[in-house]
Amino acid sequence: MPLVCARSVLLLFATSVALVANLPPSCCAAHDITAILSGRRDIAEFSRELTATGLADDIDGRNTITVLAVDDARMAALKARGLSRETLRHVLSLHVLVDYYDDAKLHALPGGSADVSTLFQASGDAPGNAGMVEISDRRGGRVSFVPQDGGASAAVFYVKPVHQTPYNISVLQVSGVLSSPAAEAPASPEASSRIDAMDVMSKNGCGRFAGLVGSTAGAASAFDSHSHSTDGFTLFCPDDKAVEAFEPALKKLTADARLAVVLYHGVAGHFSLQGLRSHSHHHDYLKTLSSLDDKGNGTFDLMVLHDGDKATLMSETQNEARVTRTLADAYPVAVYMIDAVLVPFNSDEGSGRKDGGDGRQTSGAARGSAPWWPVRGWVASAALVFTLVAAFPSG
Repeated sequence: MPLVCARSVLLLFATSVALVANLPPSCCAAHDITAILSGRRDIAEFSRELTATGLADDIDGRNTITVLAVDDARMAALKARGLSRETLRHVLSLHVLVDYYDDAKLHALPGGSADVSTLFQASGDAPGNAGMVEISDRRGGRVSFVPQDGGASAAVFYVKPVHQTPYNISVLQVSGVLSSPAAEAPASPEASSRIDAMDVMSKNGCGRFAGLVGSTAGAASAFDSHSHSTDGFTLFCPDDKAVEAFEPALKKLTADARLAVVLYHGVAGHFSLQGLRSHSHHHDYLKTLSSLDDKGNGTFDLMVLHDGDKATLMSETQNEARVTRTLADAYPVAVYMIDAVLVPFNSDEGSGRKDGGDGRQTSGAARGSAPWWPVRGWVASAALVFTLVAAFPSG
């Protein structure tokens, strides 16, 4: 009897562990700044620019953060200045403090003030202490924020809390845009000559895909980090017509599957058109940024085919996309337009279709609306439960 009882307890325990272990993995941090700001229409432009500059991903990737949000009227004045994307990113990164401050903490500063680092300082682009912000609790309970190199005239003031999750993320509305000579300084010649893949796509017929990159958590930051790497970066952007055709299938995808599709169009390493042709001659594969998990394990590949002076890409599911134009090619970044959306798995769950979502024929059985790899976890867990139970006698 004791053995039977122990066996039952072990079975329940092992089953519970298996179920918990196979819950959908979290692909994002504990907070989502875009979701937090979505309920505030008066700061919608601030939210959009956080996404467009890649700062939303940086914010979500940190456990402790404070965001100083600015309303649409102040953002309109900032955007009217026509700052470059990199400069705008620097300015907005001054509004992200790498520490937690809520309403109560602002009014209980030791000595009445505190110097706090921002994402501008953390990026390494800020000279000296230019990326630091001084918080001061002034007379009458007014709290000011002043960049170290901005001077007293650059002060903006705390208006009200927007969101507070101690001690994870706090969003505070402030009275204006933080001004800093260092943040607004023209980019270095090296940075200004670097290709901005998002701008290239937006201005050359890939605007829909650029929007998809910006709205998919984790995509913009992944592309941006690889475009700054020494190995370079190659991006294949489906034209607007191809993305529009794929949108019905896109809406069915989970967040993980959507990210996998977007990242499947990015390749680590700079490849000229001649380099792509060389890959096709040697039957080599391109390693994409799309992977089985958020640690980069089990990346999906693309095959390059060559027909005359044309290059064609073939996905894991054998749907094809032709390279139709070279939009930019200057080391370390190359951007090519393609005529179809590439997917590493079939995107129509239970439909019986065998195409990549745009009508192109593929091979292989349908794998559902999300990648097939989570099935592996269930099989492993079932095997674990069976092994543990079998280890005890039935007597």
